[in-house]
Amino acid sequence: MSGTWGLACLVTILGAVFVHTSTGQARGPTAVTLDRNVLHGQGLDRIAPCKKEVTISGMQQMSARELFKGAFVVDVWETQDGGTLLLKNYPFDQFVQVLQGTTTLISSGGVSRSYAAGDLFVVPRGFNGTWTVSRGFREILIIEAESLQAGIGQFE
Repeated sequence: MSGTWGLACLVTILGAVFVHTSTGQARGPTAVTLDRNVLHGQGLDRIAPCKKEVTISGMQQMSARELFKGAFVVDVWETQDGGTLLLKNYPFDQFVQVLQGTTTLISSGGVSRSYAAGDLFVVPRGFNGTWTVSRGFREILIIEAESLQAGIGQFE
């Protein structure tokens, strides 16, 4: 699957997501368009590094931007310096599309999977292992909102 097709497909699918207007008036749902500039890394906000307990290396220069929040959250996340995280009982199911760079996940059982720009994958809840990303790695991720809120403390 080409990266362009995958991103176009993802943007089309997510663009069909409906949310209520912020005015609270009964106008009905409005489609949400994902900002292409953010998908290309523009306008991301610096975020704090992950906890030392989960950081094996790097991951000190990270940025993100939330694009949508409803029953699930859609974020763009980027690390400028790359690095490796140790994941123990990963607290949520996470859908990922790699927008830039490469990443490798190695399970505690030794199974290694690598992904590059355009690739799509899921990190399942309960995953144990390492997650390594290249310098300049950027992804779009989708996580169920309640799971994210309950599990994000593992990293912050």
